Amino acid sequence: MYTIGYDFGDTLIQLKQLQFAVRLFTENNVYAADPDKVTVSKETNLVSLKADGLSWAGNQEKADGKIEVEITVEKDGRYVVHAKGSHSTERCKSMLVQVLGINLQSIQFDQNKKEVIERNSYERDIKAKHYPTSMKMPLVFVEDQANNKWFALSKDDKLRLKGFASHYDPYLQTQVLDLSHEEDKRYRSNEIVMPPWHIGFTQNENEIILERCNDLEQNFGLVPYHQREDTPEWLKDIKLVTILHGEHWTGHVFNTFSDMEKRLEWIVNEIEGKEVLAFLPGWDGRYYNNYPEYEPSKRMGGEEGLKSFVNRAHELGVRVVPMLGANNANIETMKKLGLEDAVTRDSWGLEKRCDWVDWDYDLSTENNCMLANMGHPGFLQHMIDKSNYLVETIGVDGIFLDISFFWANDPHYSPYEGLVKWAQEMKKHHPDLLLFGENSYDVLWGVFSIFHELGYPTGHGHALYRYCRQTHYLAYPAPGMGSGGIHEFAWNQSGLPWEREVPELIPTLSVVSDTIDKNWHGAKYLIHKARNWNQVYPGVSGYQE
Repeated sequence: MYTIGYDFGDTLIQLKQLQFAVRLFTENNVYAADPDKVTVSKETNLVSLKADGLSWAGNQEKADGKIEVEITVEKDGRYVVHAKGSHSTERCKSMLVQVLGINLQSIQFDQNKKEVIERNSYERDIKAKHYPTSMKMPLVFVEDQANNKWFALSKDDKLRLKGFASHYDPYLQTQVLDLSHEEDKRYRSNEIVMPPWHIGFTQNENEIILERCNDLEQNFGLVPYHQREDTPEWLKDIKLVTILHGEHWTGHVFNTFSDMEKRLEWIVNEIEGKEVLAFLPGWDGRYYNNYPEYEPSKRMGGEEGLKSFVNRAHELGVRVVPMLGANNANIETMKKLGLEDAVTRDSWGLEKRCDWVDWDYDLSTENNCMLANMGHPGFLQHMIDKSNYLVETIGVDGIFLDISFFWANDPHYSPYEGLVKWAQEMKKHHPDLLLFGENSYDVLWGVFSIFHELGYPTGHGHALYRYCRQTHYLAYPAPGMGSGGIHEFAWNQSGLPWEREVPELIPTLSVVSDTIDKNWHGAKYLIHKARNWNQVYPGVSGYQE
């Protein structure tokens, strides 16, 4: 991990057993409190620092600005850290709180993401992870060498970037917990106010997780699942999600719309139609290749073929949800639509691309797709129009948005705010429509009613289940050879260990060309499991069924 290779000159302030230091970052440099202009005040359960100047380069240079910090110890023993800073001429980017005295041994970033320091190793850092880009919640649990459990929770009431890491300080000879807050690029100025961090010892992780849930409900309007009014009633009946794969990026068609009708007819001989949700990736032509045109594939049967399939599904009692991309968009297609400026940018203005997929296996990624920003008014309207077409003309029962978890600190628009506006528009005109997302971070649990996620039930303490439902991922392999269909994880052994049992997830059946004809026994086995499946609710404490 990149750390600073000299004594930076932080001013440490102590309260009870912990020490703290705070740094101010502008878009140009990083600053500590000027030690020659620092005043520290201390009471029994409070310490404050006020610096009427800044220092940089290890106190070799000075700058005009301020850093103010106030830390209190609450009745339950937790530390609450408030800070703000300013610079006379530079725009403030972020603030970092360094916590010393925990004797940190590991950080748990999410339900199944824990990193441990190897004490005998030269490398004693835990590299940074960020909320919401690589973490579900702005919360970590930290274990010390005595196996005591600590937590660090941001109390921000807005969606803004948070960073969590740990490094070994060779000057102080101690392990440091690092917590950062980055200001929304759209609203930066010469001043920054850091939302409070709560840091403390805990013997009950669920209480802290529930505290974050309460923050979500108070600040972001989330509602526990059984109180939600935006989730269609029919979702409670679903026991099987069947992924009917369409057209691969390279043009291979796994199922035409006519084929899909036959597959569903076979499936509902094994399970009631009302218990089945048909999920359609690759219905619109070569998967990912011409996003966001979103017109039914002519090779699969065109608009009339898709309508026929949806009508037949409804006759069988099956619900249909096609796949759109929340942001993935072919650059040439976007130019034709006049939406090339909808590309998402990071806080430095760098364009974001879908640059991780090698669809044709020439050992080089296809880098011709931007990650568009749903907050862009033109792209948002395009997505609303295409979604309305699928609901009003084709008759689908829900919309799935791929890569819905993607977020960047864009200088112009918020991807999250765009998703919220899209969802509000959909539910205003189609209140019984199911909104289905791919992967998540916690504030999205109020936007979508169901997710597919890579791996186990997600969020600390399975917190997602307080608000949503979850299925197996799109790459879940079809019975037989284990093809991933249109997905880039083409085969079982290339993806996750799908054979494991995850009882919380809605059972899933992937259907490619030969699934029903040649591997019907495997399909029947999965459907039998689905027929006997009942929802498991592993939600955090305070959840009521």
